[in-house]
Amino acid sequence: MTPELQQLLDRAQAFEQSMRDAQDTLARSVVTGRSADGAVTMVVSGLGRLQAVRVDPDVFDRRDPEALQDAIAQAVRAAAASAGALAEQKLGPVEITLH
Repeated sequence: MTPELQQLLDRAQAFEQSMRDAQDTLARSVVTGRSADGAVTMVVSGLGRLQAVRVDPDVFDRRDPEALQDAIAQAVRAAAASAGALAEQKLGPVEITLH
């Protein structure tokens, strides 16, 4: 094997390892997203895996399903944005879809 080819393979292996390391870091990372009113918080991994949903108990006293639906949607979008920002920091431009 030529030295140039070996150097190319070494760089490819180093890049692959750095991507694996970044993915592992993201999988262990936790980010949150909150609704504008703070009623709903989503906790997700840096890879966008939903880990928990927290709802302020006062929401149930108000009995406003539309407001709760809006708060959930806001929290999901905020969590996806947080996970996306973390992933972009570690990997470069990416798109995060919560699942």
